[in-house]
Amino acid sequence: MDKKTKKKYKKTKLPMSLAKKVFLIILGAAVIGVAIYLLYYYFHYTRYVKYKDSLSSYEYEEGGVFNAIPENSADVPGMQLAAENEYLKLYTNIQTADVAVYDKRDGSITYSTPVDADQDSMANASNLNLLKSQFVVTYYNADVKSGTYDSYSQCVAKGKVTAQSINGGIRYMYKIGSEKDNNGQEGIHFDIPLEYRLKDDSLEVSIPVSGIKEYGSGSIARIQLLRYMGAAKNDEEGYMVVPNGSGSLIYFNNGKTTAASYSQYIYDIDPVAASYTTTENITGVKLPLFGICRTDRTLLVTVEDGASTALISAGISGVYNDYNYAFPTFVLRNIDNLRNFGNTTQDVFVLESDMYDINCRVRYTFLTEKDSGYTGLANYYRERLTAEGVLSKQQATENIPFYYDILAGVKETSHFLGVQYLHTFTMTSFKEAGEISNALKDSGITNQVMNLQGWFNGGYYHDAPHNIKGLAKLGGKSGLENLNKTVAANGGILYADVDFQEVTFADKYFNYNAESSRYYGAGYVVALGQVNPTTLYNSSGLSYSETKYDILSPKYLPRYVGSFAKKIKNYDVDGISLRDLGDMLASDKRRTHVINREQALDVVLSQFDVLEGTGKKLMTEEANSYAFAYSSDILNVPLTGNDFKIIDENIPLYEMIIHGSISYSSDLLNFEDEDHMQTKVLQMIEAGASPHYVFTWEDSSKMKETGLSRYYATTFTTWKDDAVKVYDQVNEPLKNVTGAIMVGHEILDNGVRKVTYDNGVTIYVNYSEEDLAADGKTVPALSYRLEGAN
Repeated sequence: MDKKTKKKYKKTKLPMSLAKKVFLIILGAAVIGVAIYLLYYYFHYTRYVKYKDSLSSYEYEEGGVFNAIPENSADVPGMQLAAENEYLKLYTNIQTADVAVYDKRDGSITYSTPVDADQDSMANASNLNLLKSQFVVTYYNADVKSGTYDSYSQCVAKGKVTAQSINGGIRYMYKIGSEKDNNGQEGIHFDIPLEYRLKDDSLEVSIPVSGIKEYGSGSIARIQLLRYMGAAKNDEEGYMVVPNGSGSLIYFNNGKTTAASYSQYIYDIDPVAASYTTTENITGVKLPLFGICRTDRTLLVTVEDGASTALISAGISGVYNDYNYAFPTFVLRNIDNLRNFGNTTQDVFVLESDMYDINCRVRYTFLTEKDSGYTGLANYYRERLTAEGVLSKQQATENIPFYYDILAGVKETSHFLGVQYLHTFTMTSFKEAGEISNALKDSGITNQVMNLQGWFNGGYYHDAPHNIKGLAKLGGKSGLENLNKTVAANGGILYADVDFQEVTFADKYFNYNAESSRYYGAGYVVALGQVNPTTLYNSSGLSYSETKYDILSPKYLPRYVGSFAKKIKNYDVDGISLRDLGDMLASDKRRTHVINREQALDVVLSQFDVLEGTGKKLMTEEANSYAFAYSSDILNVPLTGNDFKIIDENIPLYEMIIHGSISYSSDLLNFEDEDHMQTKVLQMIEAGASPHYVFTWEDSSKMKETGLSRYYATTFTTWKDDAVKVYDQVNEPLKNVTGAIMVGHEILDNGVRKVTYDNGVTIYVNYSEEDLAADGKTVPALSYRLEGAN
């Protein structure tokens, strides 16, 4: 072929079509966009680990050879002296690993296990082993089947426990379980350290998880610690104090042998570990303590570390053995049932891979007769918290506070051209809230505490508070600040409400997939809501999507709190009301990054520090004890306990500890049954609590078709007179004890309750329908008597 022909057939490059150019440009832009988003996601979410700055740690002390302290005559026969301080002596038997504490002040001895367990009249072999054990382990094998080891039969009786010397005490190293199974393979067994140290008038007992070793296919889930420390036999008199609601008593030998034992999680159950169904409303535990009170001495037990992963249990004699007892249980791993998530119709359990690296530390304080009983226990614990800087003395005021919520902006479902959307309407503007404050002042209420809800970011069910967008229709920033001035001028304080941990489904900017806590088993996001009355599932919106919420992972809590704290400084409001930070404690079980509840507690405490740094006062709701140090006011404190059958009496233990340091309120009274209102008034008087209402300027019927339909009785003009009347009833006696410490509480033989304050005032409360005598005075039926007031 000649050159001309070749040239004729030479390929020519056709110009790229415009459509192809556009396509490639779009494709390139999309790739760049995806790359930018992935980089953003990586650094904004995956690599965000600021929460780690909040995490605490502990040290595992190296042990040495144990040598008993020589003494001429042992105060506890058959035992050796392991440690001694000004108040106590710690004795031990290195063959049985039992310990006993001798109190130098009164000569009393408290044993870790009953000394006469072998003489128990009803314990079978298994229960006898429990009586002799220092701890009990619940574990799971490779097939996720549970088993139990007690430290006596699975270790001590086999001679597999050794003693070590540690600073201020002794450590026992337990080799518990079988090193070989029946087939000659490695069996399930564990190495577990148990430490005892004297500290002032207390014995500190701890199991540092970092010292635990697991062998074979076993994985430890729970450890019951010192089930029978200080247990009272069935021939003794006294009671156990448990932190049920406001506080409760379980009398020794109360005969309720068919009742379930008492057991509750400290700070309530982790919502990430809780059931999807709700069958009853239970008030969570607020205090990490319990007590065993004899007539002449009291054992105060406080969970010092690991409380957020622990339960408190108590039982009576006549069920398993002859003893009344109380003890803590630490959860070191949780287990999920995939059946709960609809993945299967069978029970399929998934156990967390790693134990929580916590120090399970419990303090046993030996109170002498001067501090005996629940009153002495409360006084002692309050003084300890005061010495630690958690509580401080309040100044007395002329009148008690009056607490009231204001519902400002409320979300409502609307439609436009067939499209459904949510918009926010006004139930109470800032100006109208000021009118409510003025009206209350005109009615004689000058010590006001206003909790302003629904003031920003879309109303009551607001968006995650990464910024603050005030609602112009409510009055804007200037209207809010004018309201703050109005309330202050009326002798009160305004708290602006914020919810950090429950993020409404209505938030379009929150990254649910990345920022929410997750379940371990199925890896699903923790999505909760209202209780469906048909299915009892607690994840329903009941037709209102804004009432459903995801739980913000503690990993991202510092980002939202930090952003909110920075912006709220620019608002002239005197206080911040924390809707959930004081009582809700949630873990994150995302498998690639588990944050346990004790770590979550560290994060929450550091966020309290951030919010305190704004210079504004903080108010919490149903506050757990870790929030006491930050709370100027507490809403909705428990005035009574849950109605468990084993409980004999309810007491205001919670209030006895904080009265005179923190002001607090009852729960909302708008929805109280009228026939029960007088009893509620008496409960407030007994507990030293102030009334709490919720108000709207607009008629509450406007919220009927919203996620706040439960607030069916809030209209201020309807409720003002009743609220003022109840306030006056409660204020009349309690104005005499503002700033005073509740130093005494007693249930008299006829049921009258006697409350004593450190300023000399005594209040007698009579819940019965007939007049009763108390200390030679008559207390009217369904009323009270005030003594010692100026």
